[in-house]
Amino acid sequence: MVKRTRNRYAFTFLELLVAMTLMNILAVSLYASLYIGFKARRSSRTAIQPVRAAQIAIEFIKEDITAALPPTGILAGEFLGHNDKTGDGYDCDSLMFYSSSNAAELQQGGCDVRKVELVFIPSSEPERSVLVRRTTTNLLSPKTVQPFEEILCRRVVSFNVRYFDGYSWWDEWDSVLQNNTLPRAIGVSLEIRREEKNEQGEYENYQLSYSFVVPCSNISSSDGVTSQTGF
Repeated sequence: MVKRTRNRYAFTFLELLVAMTLMNILAVSLYASLYIGFKARRSSRTAIQPVRAAQIAIEFIKEDITAALPPTGILAGEFLGHNDKTGDGYDCDSLMFYSSSNAAELQQGGCDVRKVELVFIPSSEPERSVLVRRTTTNLLSPKTVQPFEEILCRRVVSFNVRYFDGYSWWDEWDSVLQNNTLPRAIGVSLEIRREEKNEQGEYENYQLSYSFVVPCSNISSSDGVTSQTGF
């Protein structure tokens, strides 16, 4: 009589240990790959954020200035650009003018013409240094109207505005001293500090510069009469 033996298939303890070790190695490799990928994504967003913030701020400024009105009346007053420096020697300019671009807030009432003020407010803390736009829409109000204030950009290091009269660039502009005319072109430079430090443990700054033509710069006023002066 032949006795048959039944073969049993099963993993040994050593085989289980090898399999678990391989799974752990694959899990660690997958985690490392995901960590590197997410870190690269976070770093790229951090690098792009100040660039995007500066570009958006410049676009708002460009829209306002390209719609600037010549100083020819009550609803179109003077165009004043002041040059100043912070305690650290950075540019801290300001600009005030009248524009016909669309107002962000119309709760004050008024018309399409608005008074725009661009002011850089520096601070010893980088995150508190901001570029502010103040807008007044109700220009004929008998009472003093508080302008609508909005922050165009944060972590600003410097804000510089230059003015081109057709021959030279100037650091300041006063339309009263310029025969009630606007500059032919304007150059804006905005410098922003990045949120994260570099490998040396220092903050890096990103600077964006842009120049554009002022369409109404060829219009002047003499005794309330508007005339063309040529380009």
